[in-house]
Amino acid sequence: MNSAKYRNTNTDEKMNMLTPRETEILRMVVEGMNNRQIADQLFISVRTVETHKTAILKKLDLSSTVEPVKFALKNKIIEL
Repeated sequence: MNSAKYRNTNTDEKMNMLTPRETEILRMVVEGMNNRQIADQLFISVRTVETHKTAILKKLDLSSTVEPVKFALKNKIIEL
């Protein structure tokens, strides 16, 4: 299923601002992984994960750690 057809242009623009690594981390967050799990999976430090998550929040204009999950589900970026 092509989820892009369900997203609006603003969502596409915001998602295009994310780096491939940020997109990967966003998907892992939505899947319920914590910072340590993400760091271990990607062979990076927990601090680097935190830095990426901060960048994701800024680029998507979100303010809390729960909002990226809501954003991804609402905009059909991933499905459960």
